[in-house]
Amino acid sequence: EEFRQEQEQQQQQQGQQQQQRQQQQEPSSDGYIRFLGLNISKDDLLTITLALAISYGIRWFIAEPRFIPSLSMFPTFDVGDRLIAEKLTYRFSRPPVPGDIVIFHPVDGVGSKDLFGDNVFIKRVVAVEGDTVEVHDGTLYVNGQARSEPFIYQKPAYTLGKLVVPPGDVFCLGDNRNNSYDSHVWGPLPKENILGRAVFKYWPLTKIGPLQDYTGFIAAQAPALVDQQAGAVAPQLAQQ
Repeated sequence: EEFRQEQEQQQQQQGQQQQQRQQQQEPSSDGYIRFLGLNISKDDLLTITLALAISYGIRWFIAEPRFIPSLSMFPTFDVGDRLIAEKLTYRFSRPPVPGDIVIFHPVDGVGSKDLFGDNVFIKRVVAVEGDTVEVHDGTLYVNGQARSEPFIYQKPAYTLGKLVVPPGDVFCLGDNRNNSYDSHVWGPLPKENILGRAVFKYWPLTKIGPLQDYTGFIAAQAPALVDQQAGAVAPQLAQQ
């Protein structure tokens, strides 16, 4: 009987010692939450949640970083370049205009998603809704006028018949015209597919800085078309 009681006492002592060790090793459950196998304080969990919310909020509504995987926009972008695309201009200021470099989801059936389910292109807007577009003799024509484009790598070697950009769409081409899967292949792009406007290159460090803005340069070419049309009408009026 005494031997049995002694064994029970030893077992109780061992149980108490084990419980004490566990209490010393484990933080108090008060103020902690078990998350992914870890004990995280409620304050830390709140901080992490807020940081993630702010990060994703900035990415979805203000700006996001992007990586260049191909040469379709060379020489403006090379493979491996990294950029920032802002998202406020098209939300609150103005629609896309010729000269803008945009990131976007392509039309259905174009491209393929990566491991993270992402399918994003980057091209330059060359025409907007209502514009007529055609390519021949190595030149892009918009509304019948040859477009001067100092940013392209080579003159296009292909021919594109005249088409009108539908309402709500834009026409996008890569700066590397002969090595770009763009609107000359799959057609106009709905503006609703556009995610943002590329504005800043931050990698490599040797190229860091804002992107050159060609929108004003291209817009300045538009009045020339009006002058040409007026000049063509004047001789006809004189003959009459």
